Amino acid sequence: MTMSKPHAFLGLSVILCASAVHAQHSVRVSAEVERIENPLLLSASPGGVTVLRLEPEYTYEVQDARTRSRLSLGAVLESSSDTALLASRTYPSLGYTWTHGWPTSSLELRASLAESATRNTEFEELGRVTVDSRERSLLAGARWSQELTARTQLVLDVTNARVSYDPSLLPDYRELEVSGQVSWEASERLSYYLEPSYARLDISGAVADLTQNRWLAGVRSELTPAWSLAAFAGQVRTRGSESSTDGVGGFRLAYAGSRLSSGLEWSRDVTVSVSDAAYVRADALTMRLGFRVSESATLSASVARSDSEGVGGSRGQVSALSLENELAPNWSATLGVEDRRSRPDSTGETAKGWAVRAGLVYVYPGR
Repeated sequence: MTMSKPHAFLGLSVILCASAVHAQHSVRVSAEVERIENPLLLSASPGGVTVLRLEPEYTYEVQDARTRSRLSLGAVLESSSDTALLASRTYPSLGYTWTHGWPTSSLELRASLAESATRNTEFEELGRVTVDSRERSLLAGARWSQELTARTQLVLDVTNARVSYDPSLLPDYRELEVSGQVSWEASERLSYYLEPSYARLDISGAVADLTQNRWLAGVRSELTPAWSLAAFAGQVRTRGSESSTDGVGGFRLAYAGSRLSSGLEWSRDVTVSVSDAAYVRADALTMRLGFRVSESATLSASVARSDSEGVGGSRGQVSALSLENELAPNWSATLGVEDRRSRPDSTGETAKGWAVRAGLVYVYPGR
């Protein structure tokens, strides 16, 4: 992408936003220092690194009777004490969403440009440790929603994603996904849906493109005012040089009380693995627990585990404990500690690392 395209995209977004009636601005800036031991989770730790991180984010949202638009600008600026272990980089992000509604239907157009570190994305999604590279994602999509009856809705969605890496240590790829969903509200607290979809994956340097056909059936339920449940199950058929069929599914159980909150999520899905140049099956399990210690302080604990198959199959786990304390309506402080583990299927050796962070967050408007 040349520099002129983001400027044109930003200019168009501002022009569209300026025509609306109600405008809202919001700003969020976080600054933190993090000490990371064995950042790339090698079998033998080469030592630790201290990272200074600044994350500014600005959102401009406008809305009239039928149209709503949202522009977001952000960045992650990281400065490393040892660039041989962890590179110092800046990861910008830009997103725009435009929505127009009619009495029984709506149209949403969206586009985004975001950069991130592969050491984070690959580990979170697939439990894998990979090369430290910059990942750049450019997405464009559209969604059409239509009420078929008072309780039935149809949603059609198209997304085109281009992902590239700098330096070119991993192959770039493009994925086009088309999906539809028919949902039915059985009651105010219970709904069902059926979702077929088609995806086409083109990985640079691969012998042939891959296609994926899937169908999902799911349910969403508000069990009580404090408990909610969502679950889905289905099947994925992948075609390419080799064909395979996988069962997929998952659920999310959440509780939100006056002082205590918790969540349990599990999913089995088929997702893109760049190192395998294919779709691979991956399992993810997350458990969260939060407790409001006082009116201004919340203590949270979580365990997240990802397990993927394929040539680079691996299992990753992050156990975290954090404390957020509201200092003022616009200011809050955060403290956190993490334990990170990774075990590749090929070697069976577990690599370990940890991280400790402290940060300060400013939010406008205040809470």
